[in-house]
Amino acid sequence: MPELIGRPRPALVLVNDEDLTYCKVRFDEASLATLRESLGDLADPLARALAWSALWNLTRDGLVPARDYLDLVLRFAGRESNIGVLQSLHQQAKSALDMYVAPERRDEWAARLAEGTLAELRAAAPGGDHQLAWARFLAQTATSAADLQLVSGLLAGTARIDGLAVDQELRWSLLHALAAGGAADQRQLDAELERDDTASGKRQLTEARASLPTAEAKAETWRLVVDSNELPNALVEARIAGFQQAGQRELVAPYAESYFEVLEKIWAERSIEISIRIVSGLFPRLVTTTQTLERTDAWLAEHEDAAPALRRLVLECRDDLARALRAQARDAAS
Repeated sequence: MPELIGRPRPALVLVNDEDLTYCKVRFDEASLATLRESLGDLADPLARALAWSALWNLTRDGLVPARDYLDLVLRFAGRESNIGVLQSLHQQAKSALDMYVAPERRDEWAARLAEGTLAELRAAAPGGDHQLAWARFLAQTATSAADLQLVSGLLAGTARIDGLAVDQELRWSLLHALAAGGAADQRQLDAELERDDTASGKRQLTEARASLPTAEAKAETWRLVVDSNELPNALVEARIAGFQQAGQRELVAPYAESYFEVLEKIWAERSIEISIRIVSGLFPRLVTTTQTLERTDAWLAEHEDAAPALRRLVLECRDDLARALRAQARDAAS
């Protein structure tokens, strides 16, 4: 840009300011340094959102360590005024932790993220959307015994956060955290359904059952989703949603090979909608190893004549897995 030659260099160069087009932004080192220190000070909400989006793309592409992104979320997400942006940050931070942080550092950053989430929940304005968003994020990040004890207390009413109304939707979120963490049993899940005996409640219960950290729960889900066709679509989706939990990698790893063995059968026998859900949802994304990548490549090489839509879904899953491996390598090397 010849117009800028000779002008003073700003602390931050933000390409595509005002979001006028579609592009991937790559910050120079000086701009990155500015964002690392002052992202929360950007006054323009749109400019701030664009910066967050660009940083997330840098993380996904393995150009910025996932731990750097989580550190930014811990330091600046609490100052985000736009509730939609905040919810996106929560979703992306959980993805970064589960998929992009180096495995040997995952426990450390899980604890830091949970600690920061609780601090932001306590600091959020009582009764507001931001407080509720942080409460829901707590349900996603709570893994330690102390975190789960607080979640249990919020659910039972023995613990309180000023202004936080624990409605039925939040109750299910909290109960999912307890179920996945091994702190809720089938009796508690069934009791919650008595409080919310609706179609939505049945879906939530089904997902919670699938998320239990037992080999029996995973085997039951596989049987109901893959080996039979007895569940309605909504409950199939709920089972798939609960099957793969970040803290349960060892429980789902045995199903990686089975996944590739049933792909064509599923595609041939199920409706297109459910086939898509199963192929995408049960891909062994949490078994983030080069062996899984090689097995995916082998299936693609051996099934060049498979239905194009099926191959496309497997290719997309393969791309996500390769991306995760690159990001983990970047995080480990930094």
